[in-house]
Amino acid sequence: MQQEFVKTMNDIGKNAAEAAKSLGEINSKIAEQVIERQLAAVNLAVEGSVNQAKLAQETKDVKDYWSKQAELTDEYAGKAMDLAKQNVDLAQKAGEEYKSWLEKGFAQANDAAAQATKKVGATAKKATS
Repeated sequence: MQQEFVKTMNDIGKNAAEAAKSLGEINSKIAEQVIERQLAAVNLAVEGSVNQAKLAQETKDVKDYWSKQAELTDEYAGKAMDLAKQNVDLAQKAGEEYKSWLEKGFAQANDAAAQATKKVGATAKKATS
C-alpha cells in the first residue's frame, strides 16, 4: 500500500512538472509574440513621425500640407488598425492555448483520481476479505 502511495505521489509530481514546463513554454511563446507586436507598434509610430516631419519640411503650401497630412493620417490609421487586429488574434490564440492546457491538465487529474480510487477500492476489498 505504501509503495503504491509513493508511486502515485511520484506520478503526480512528474505530471505537475510536465504541466509547469508546458505552461512555461506557452508563456514564453506568447511573450515573444507580444514583444514582436509591441516592436511593430513602436516602429509604426517612429515611421509615422518621420514621414510627418518630412512632410512638414518638404511641403511649402499650407493647403497642400493639410491635404497630405490627412492622407498620411488615413494611411497610418489603417496600419494601426491592422496591428490592433493582429493583437486581438494573438490574444484569442493565447486564450485557446491556455484553455487547451487547462483541459489537458483536468483530464490527467481526472484519470489519476479514477485510478487512485480503483486502487484504494481494491486494497480495501482485499483488507475486508
